[in-house]
Amino acid sequence: MSIKLFGALDAIAIATPVAKGSFVFSSGDAASAVYVVRSGKIALIWADSHEAYPTDTFGAGKILGLPAAFNEEYSATARAVVDSELGFIPASRVMDMLERNPTHMHAALKLLALEVARMRDMIANAPDDNRLHL
Repeated sequence: MSIKLFGALDAIAIATPVAKGSFVFSSGDAASAVYVVRSGKIALIWADSHEAYPTDTFGAGKILGLPAAFNEEYSATARAVVDSELGFIPASRVMDMLERNPTHMHAALKLLALEVARMRDMIANAPDDNRLHL
């Protein structure tokens, strides 16, 4: 199902080369776009004032920034690990497409649910020194 969503997004995406080390977006920025990764690798990073925590790496065939299209703000920072080619789709265009196509909306919601489950698993399995003790 996410393969069809990737294909639909890729079909309307604008090719965007991203050099190694460049930022795609930063946490707290207004969501301007969703990206499809055509080639290369993009790291998703959670950062606080003292530390940076890489949470995932996205390679070819993955969708980046989809949660931000829904909540209008990026909650993490994305940075190119290697020279990469992304497809840029304005967030408003993504939302229009999802609202018109229930199959794509269902695929997007499934991807978001999987991300929530993955993040919960990361929290549950975090080392003791990273846990909040009440």
